[in-house]
Amino acid sequence: MKVYHIEVIEDDGWYVGRVLDRPGVTTQGANLDELVYMLRDAIGLMWNEKNVQFELIVSPKIKGRAITPIDRSGHNRQNGRRKKSAA
Repeated sequence: MKVYHIEVIEDDGWYVGRVLDRPGVTTQGANLDELVYMLRDAIGLMWNEKNVQFELIVSPKIKGRAITPIDRSGHNRQNGRRKKSAA
């Protein structure tokens, strides 16, 4: 089983994960569970790898927050997308 090292930062209330071992996969999630789900999906699509594990390297700037359940019914918050900033 392949183990990928993931750098995790927080940006505008979202968790952003970037694979350090191979370039090409950066994704985001509303919480850490969703981030891991999105990482597995992206790695499966990009590199056709299904059985992978992650070692999350979490930025010390991220404060502990409760992990919330993911709503996969299609009615998730913000449709799973970031709000556009008012520029």
